[in-house]
Amino acid sequence: MAEFMIFMRENDDAWAKMPPERQQELMKGYFAWVDDLRKRDIMRGGNALNNQARLLRLVDGEVVDGPFTETKEVLTGYFVIEADSFEAAVDIAKGCPALFHGETVELRMVGH
Repeated sequence: MAEFMIFMRENDDAWAKMPPERQQELMKGYFAWVDDLRKRDIMRGGNALNNQARLLRLVDGEVVDGPFTETKEVLTGYFVIEADSFEAAVDIAKGCPALFHGETVELRMVGH
């Protein structure tokens, strides 16, 4: 089986704008989804990411910060899963709870 990463991206700080009760409800969905992945033995890892980040580039032989583009999109976390094929991984990613509260999900195969 191949490994895949599911990246979750939030727009406009939507999570922080939600009432705490809604956040708790959504977290239950995440826990249930992850429990299912573990029971199926296809969960390999994952974590939430905080929003403190730096974008480093090499410019004329020097490492610099930025330049930054104006965006409200933030990488909020990731999961690493195993699946038999890319299409099977897509089916798994379609169940990611991030999709159900306005986040976008990106799926990538790990490795070349």
